[in-house]
Order: sequence, then C-alpha cells, then structure tokens
Amino acid sequence: LGGAVDLLVFNPPYVPSPEDEVGGPRIEAAWAGGERGRVVIDRLLPRVANLLSETGVFVLLTIAENEPDQILREAAPAAGLSGEVIFEKRAWNEKYSIL
Repeated sequence: LGGAVDLLVFNPPYVPSPEDEVGGPRIEAAWAGGERGRVVIDRLLPRVANLLSETGVFVLLTIAENEPDQILREAAPAAGLSGEVIFEKRAWNEKYSIL
C-alpha cells in the first residue's frame, strides 16, 4: 500500500488500560489502548507517511487522555506528518478530538 492510500481513517483502541489487555484475545482488546491509550496509536503513526499518497489524508480519533496536543506537537512531526484538530466534542466524561 506504500504511497497508495488517499484517505486513512483510524478509530484505534484508545482507552487507557493495562498493557496486557492491548491486542489480547478478549473483548477488552477492542478498546484497550495501554498507557495513556496510546500504544496502538504510537505503533501506527511512524507508518502513516509511507502509506499516504501525495495528497493523502490521515484522520485520527482521540480522547483527552491520549494527549492529542502532544500528538500534533511532537509525535506527528516526528513521523513526518502535520495536522490540526478538526473537531472536538464532549460526551459524558470523555472529550473527543478528531485530528
């Protein structure tokens, strides 16, 4: 897929959880994101730039515990990406950001 993806939308398992739940065989793996809810996000970010086409767009759903500002300020640029918050919404006790 290198360089062929025009739109990559990622709704990762982003809930902060014990590391041993990430990628496990139980239902918790659907939401378990490890420390800060970032284990799966941090695994994918370094690969995104190579997947996207020249005009490709990456859309990422995060919650406040994932530190979306840090993703935009440090993690994304380190992976060769730039971005911004395109939407925010609070639902019950969670604050969602789409980057």
